[in-house]
Amino acid sequence: MFSGISLMDIWTIDLFRVAGTTVTLRDVFIFIIALIIAVVIARWVRNLMKVALKRRGFDQKEIHPVIKLTYYTLLVFGIYVAFNVIGIPLTGLLAAAGIVGIILGFGLQSITANMISGILLMGEGTVRIGDVIELDDVIGEVYDTGMRSTTIRTRDNFFVVVPNQELFTRSFTNYTYVEEKVRMDVSVGVAYGSDVEKVTDILYEVARETDGVLDTPEPTVRFREFAGSSLDFVIKCWVRGPFERRTVRSQMNYMIDERFREEGITIPFPQRSVWFKNELKQRGGDGEEPA
Repeated sequence: MFSGISLMDIWTIDLFRVAGTTVTLRDVFIFIIALIIAVVIARWVRNLMKVALKRRGFDQKEIHPVIKLTYYTLLVFGIYVAFNVIGIPLTGLLAAAGIVGIILGFGLQSITANMISGILLMGEGTVRIGDVIELDDVIGEVYDTGMRSTTIRTRDNFFVVVPNQELFTRSFTNYTYVEEKVRMDVSVGVAYGSDVEKVTDILYEVARETDGVLDTPEPTVRFREFAGSSLDFVIKCWVRGPFERRTVRSQMNYMIDERFREEGITIPFPQRSVWFKNELKQRGGDGEEPA
């Protein structure tokens, strides 16, 4: 049945048409080879840049966006070259892509938005690997940044994948955008009648003696307000990073409690006095009023 068909005939069989250009089996093979070459070159350049920039002393946070953008740019250029090799012009390809986009409708809008947001985020350097960020109730270290999403690793070693559009269009906190150290506040209330100067001195000593509190900037103590049942103070100090705050706060609370006990300083709790307009009458155990 196939005795009259040569390998060359199979190689040149018309498979389909794209933008007015007939694509054969040979074209598909050449296109795949061109894509493989593009991926190999892009990865080689990426690894070469990573090694070269690290040797020059560049930080990982600085070089990662540049390497990512270079890698994706080379891939896009490789795809463009692959289409041109098989004779499909860019204008025709874009026209065909537009038709496909209309057919698919709005299904790819979110994917496209996330990819564009990823490129802009990497270009601006707003989010870098190693940064500690907080978005809504999620706080953690940026583990990886990609074209579609950003991966955050929390303190509990959970990995949260956030679409890039969320980071690009919404407000979030970057604790390490400029430097690692962050400020933290520790509040405490003492009973009315306490010696406020003595309380201030104790809190200063606690702040200076707590492991993890930086000497510069120096810790400060503020008498914040006269609250409903306490005199409220706050310690303002700096720690090495955002993940240090919980540990430092816990140590500081232990030390404050110990020092206050030694000095006889009371930490009050809210109390309420209840007054009855009419006199209450005590009843006996059998429900009768006492004689």
